[in-house]
Amino acid sequence: MWDREVDVLCAGSGAGGLAAAIAAAEFGGTVLVAEKDALLGGVQALSSGQIWFGGNRYAKEAGVEDSLEETNEYMEALSQGLAVPALRDVYVQRGNEVLDFFEDRIGIKLQVIRDLPDYYYPKLPGSKPEGRYLEVVPFDATQLGDWAARCRTSPYGHGYSYVTSNEFNAMQTGKGPFVGDILAEHISKDERCAGAGLAAWMLKAALDRGVEILAESPVTRIISEEGRVIGAEVTTPEGVIRVRTRRGVVLATSGYDWNADLVRSHETMPGAGSMCPPSVEGDHFALAADAGAIPVPVRAPAQTPIFVGYKVPGEEIYGKMSQRMLVPGQPHSIIVNKTGKRFANDAFYPDVATKAWRFDGQGEALVNWPAWLVFDENFREKYSLLPSYPGMPLPEGVAEQADTLEDLAAKTGIDPEGLAAQVARFNGFCETGEDPDFGRHETPWGTLMTGDGRMPVHPNFGPLERGPFYAVPLVRVVMGVPSAGLRVDENARVVNARGDGVPGLFAAGNAAAWLDIGGGYNSGIANMRGLLQGYLSAQTMMQSNAG
Repeated sequence: MWDREVDVLCAGSGAGGLAAAIAAAEFGGTVLVAEKDALLGGVQALSSGQIWFGGNRYAKEAGVEDSLEETNEYMEALSQGLAVPALRDVYVQRGNEVLDFFEDRIGIKLQVIRDLPDYYYPKLPGSKPEGRYLEVVPFDATQLGDWAARCRTSPYGHGYSYVTSNEFNAMQTGKGPFVGDILAEHISKDERCAGAGLAAWMLKAALDRGVEILAESPVTRIISEEGRVIGAEVTTPEGVIRVRTRRGVVLATSGYDWNADLVRSHETMPGAGSMCPPSVEGDHFALAADAGAIPVPVRAPAQTPIFVGYKVPGEEIYGKMSQRMLVPGQPHSIIVNKTGKRFANDAFYPDVATKAWRFDGQGEALVNWPAWLVFDENFREKYSLLPSYPGMPLPEGVAEQADTLEDLAAKTGIDPEGLAAQVARFNGFCETGEDPDFGRHETPWGTLMTGDGRMPVHPNFGPLERGPFYAVPLVRVVMGVPSAGLRVDENARVVNARGDGVPGLFAAGNAAAWLDIGGGYNSGIANMRGLLQGYLSAQTMMQSNAG
């Protein structure tokens, strides 16, 4: 009844799936990775590639003081009481073991990202100004041979896949050259960076250890016997095959961005777009249901890192209309609601994303949605919006444009008096570099990521004073980090609806509920969770008796 037999089957080739595959193979197992998409690397390949973990050896080598105790303190504050302490302890206590494994034993080269603060530094206890973000060193993709073309890079532009965070930060802090010059060099050598670099490093490690990889081959059914998962069906381009697993199956299919029903149900968000591959459809929920496991919500959608972004009419990515995320905060720009008022620290995307979805129980409406990014001609000339570069015309249909703020308000439906008053008030803040309304000047992460050091008073402050003026209607953009997932135990084993671990079934990365983190988020945690849970699942499986 079986077409194939392996020790471990991994559904998905992102951070969680490849981490499990690499570790299981390194521990002596035979491994098959079944990837639904035609390209390999999953959501991690489209990310910044950051790996967040405090008290790591790379920070220590760089002279940054940190500790596991402070890491735990920061994560506890992030969790808002929604994390399971035992799972958070696993993240903190075993994180360095995982990082050491992938560098020292597997050979994936990591480096600390300098000058990048925790999201909530210095406000949350235990936060640090730098040292907790790691990234891979650039990877020479020619080492992959023919596999290089099958390893995902960003379709949204080379800047996402061929520039390191260190290089970007050096430019932002005045310590390094313009990243455009570095970008050209990386592209010419096919040196993959960021998430694309992490994906390439991991794919090479998997191939070197004999891991078999099938693309365009989703896992479509879990097979159990007497309560234990013993295999799965995989739908390949040549037909369905039945794979017997002696040790287990790892579900690492990411979130559910492109499943409108799941996004509506778990994020209470109709019509959201995504920058993730269209294969991210929540397959792990249906697969785990075969073994008696159900999705569990961890936090309210308002606490989930869902971006704001904008549509680019005429641009298709993955065969769908492009919706790009926005990391706001550049000078000469603000974000306003329909009354024309700012409602958040619009130089810190988590604050914008949270307050954009604030519900008014008395009026039965979202008080800050719809929302617009409003900017002037200085913004377009200096920064613009991708896919347009500074000074280029904006893509047709992205923004409304008018010579005056009054005419811009008339075109968009924004209250004209409210918008005029808000722009005048914000322009006054630009003279002092302080924002008493929302603290735009108080977030070091936002200052580094979106500020402009050339501004005379503060990197995030520049007045809206030069017409024409522009207003971009914002949309919600989910990015693979969900509010709900599969419950797992300390070894990344899936827990069923009765609270029992399912023998032979594991989940890693965004397929696993964020019970180890809880209500908050910090960039780099998603990739670290994938590495950790993939490693833990492989270690557990390979130490168990073969089924």
